[in-house]
Amino acid sequence: MLLRCISLISVLTATWAAASPVMHVPARHAQQLFMSQHSRVPGLVREAVLQMPSTLKANMLAAIVRGDLAGAIALWELEMGRRAPQWLTEFQAAFNVVNQRAGPCAEVARSVFEGFRRLGEKPVYVRFTSTGSVRGANLIAWERRAGDSLSTIQISDNSVHFAVQLKERIYDALTGPTGMTASEYMMRLKSPGSLSMHVVSELR
Repeated sequence: MLLRCISLISVLTATWAAASPVMHVPARHAQQLFMSQHSRVPGLVREAVLQMPSTLKANMLAAIVRGDLAGAIALWELEMGRRAPQWLTEFQAAFNVVNQRAGPCAEVARSVFEGFRRLGEKPVYVRFTSTGSVRGANLIAWERRAGDSLSTIQISDNSVHFAVQLKERIYDALTGPTGMTASEYMMRLKSPGSLSMHVVSELR
């Protein structure tokens, strides 16, 4: 009787083991499996993985203040172990001199705004407007060199120009990543019309 009980237990144990096989997942697939199982949680896991350390943000901002955009990107790639994301490369491209013309100011402002926001800052959009009935009031120009009228370039033909303000400084393709105080920025703007500056919530 004892022998028959032992045999029965052995058979049942083998049956249970066959019904519930152990899955061996290679280590290199473990992270992919975890991410796929949690991908339906809206951004929770991915945000946690991609979140930048506060020290990295501070070091990147310090590099940007110095005008070292390439250095800021290198810091991100070294710390995060991957190539710079789109928002960061667009932030860098926004300050390119090719954008110092009429047309791309809204797109530039969006990229600059998003870059600073991702770095933990609180930027705002600013709109510069030229008003008046005089001829050419719709035109806004910019002095590349303060006080030198020969360095003036046209940056708007529709009475409006957009930029980004962070604390006391203005940022766009004209200022570069180091920015410029609002008062100096206004001195560089030129128009036959009357110029004004306003903080706005959207670019329109």
